[in-house]
Amino acid sequence: MRVLISLIAVAAVMISCTEKPAVPQEWQFEKTIDLDGINPIGIAMDGNDIFLSDGDHNRVVQVSEGGAILFEMDGFERPMHIQFGTAEHEITDKLTTSMLQERALFIPEYGRDSIAVMRRNKIDYLVLQDSLDAPAAISVYKNEMAIADFYPNRVLYYNGTDWISIGTEGKKLGQLYYPTDVQITEKYIFVADAYNHRGQVFDKTGKGVAFIGVDQKMNATTGIYVSDQEIFLTDFENGRVLIFDMEYQLKQILETGVHKPTDIYVKEDVLYITNYRKGELVKYLLKEKNDV
Repeated sequence: MRVLISLIAVAAVMISCTEKPAVPQEWQFEKTIDLDGINPIGIAMDGNDIFLSDGDHNRVVQVSEGGAILFEMDGFERPMHIQFGTAEHEITDKLTTSMLQERALFIPEYGRDSIAVMRRNKIDYLVLQDSLDAPAAISVYKNEMAIADFYPNRVLYYNGTDWISIGTEGKKLGQLYYPTDVQITEKYIFVADAYNHRGQVFDKTGKGVAFIGVDQKMNATTGIYVSDQEIFLTDFENGRVLIFDMEYQLKQILETGVHKPTDIYVKEDVLYITNYRKGELVKYLLKEKNDV
């Protein structure tokens, strides 16, 4: 028996020695996609379908990989950072009323102080007990929800039971100055603290945990996206996207093709960036790092 265990241990060591080391990867520019007549602020995806909020034209559009408009819905008032999630919908069958959960697109309307909910090409509105003042973004995670409330300098967060207000105006940890984007993860709430020129991390009690990128001289961090391994921040005025690891250390800066970026979306090995002023969608791919 001891001999068998020893042989297994030796075999495991031999296998581990033959394993190839992980190849370093980085995001590399792929192409720029022209968007005819669209000034994109926010981006969201449903499977492979790309949706953009066109705040200048008060509409939400679905575009092809080549940038052509496949679908549009107008009548919004300055739609901002959008996201797909699950929403409850009340249905009545004869005398019975029940709640149906459906996939929906949540659309913050900066000019209407409301959150539109689009499902099956129909619009409802999120009912809140609190009032919003220029909502700039929304994040939906399981039964949680967070709204970046621009002028009150806060994030309105629903933890599955109660709504709490996170943040006050200021520059200290736990304070915000015109937040424009937000994302909930399993443990934290990440905020694009736009005019403090940084990202910020909160726990789910509302306590400030960390800053992101305070030493990078960013100018208007308008968008944030958090994947399993990286944190992305748009540096609007400087025309960059900064990428950090999960310890908040800078990994990479994207500048090629990036002009006045407002939002980011990552799907597996593909990264999309919205160029607001130029009306473009920039595509990057995750590839093996080229060391020069």
